[in-house]
This record gives sequence, structure tokens and C-alpha cells, in this order.
Amino acid sequence: MDIEAIEVFAHDSNFAVMKPPGRHYPGCVIQGDSLATLCRMANRITEFARSTEIDDEDVLWDIQELNNALIGRLLHYQDVLRRHNIDFPHVNAFSETDLVQLLPEGEKPAG
Repeated sequence: MDIEAIEVFAHDSNFAVMKPPGRHYPGCVIQGDSLATLCRMANRITEFARSTEIDDEDVLWDIQELNNALIGRLLHYQDVLRRHNIDFPHVNAFSETDLVQLLPEGEKPAG
């Protein structure tokens, strides 16, 4: 773990805005438990899309990418916490099995 000075623009609970060294723009900090909640919602939307047989490839692509972007961030977060022997703030850990493939691999809609 490194200890560095960062610019803090807002400390608001679940809405912190900070700029790490070397970055031009500040970032939004999402607490781990809030990120896990967003991932659960994305997973439910994905399952809904599968069960209703949505055939709009642009929508399926967006759902797939949103789910996988969120899960990817949470998997990284969990990995970092594991390396530092910190318990997860969320009860159920996520895994790579939570990543989804709604469209054939490599197929991105033209739209």
C-alpha cells in the first residue's frame, strides 16, 4: 500500500470526488458495498434480458458491457482487499462467473 497526497473535492458519503496524482480529472469513489449493489442490479438486468429474449443487439451489448465493466471493477477491488487481508464490505463475493456473454464473442453491433 502506498500513502500519497490526493486532492479531495468532496467527502460526501458514497459521493466522494478525488483526484489522484498524475490524473488530469478527478474520479468518483464508489464504496465497495455500493459497488456490489450496482453489480447485483446489473446481474438482475442481465438475467431479465436473457429470460425475455430481447433481440435488440445494441441493448444486449449495452447490458453485457455495463454488467462486465461493473463486475470487472468489483473483481479488481476484491483482489486488492484480499492482497491486503481486508474483509469485503459485501456479504457475497463475486467471481468471473458473474461476467456475461449475451452476444457471440467478438460480435459488436454496428449501431
